[in-house]
Amino acid sequence: KNGIEVISNKNWLQKGQEAGPLGEQPIDVAYTILALSNFYEAFRDEEYLKKMKTAFNWFLGDNRLHQIIYNPCTGGCYDGLEETHVNLNQGSESTVCYLMARLTVERYENER
Repeated sequence: KNGIEVISNKNWLQKGQEAGPLGEQPIDVAYTILALSNFYEAFRDEEYLKKMKTAFNWFLGDNRLHQIIYNPCTGGCYDGLEETHVNLNQGSESTVCYLMARLTVERYENER
């Protein structure tokens, strides 16, 4: 498998269970990128930069549905993935999450 696997927002993942293909939200990906940024700042390990880029690509279609989450026509971000489709709402929270993720990734573009 390539890309990031986001744990569903529909229920808790219990130890020993498999994560189901349910709702995935931009906030989880954005916060993963922010955490990886902090790890990179602390340890200066380039592996964290690679993981940030991998996570960011979730917005660009490297996700389990192979669908773009960022809308380049509106500058907005869809509200995430459901089991079989993209949630086409473009709420402000999702757009802010995309922008936080993008600005964080772009900050490190020249460090590779």
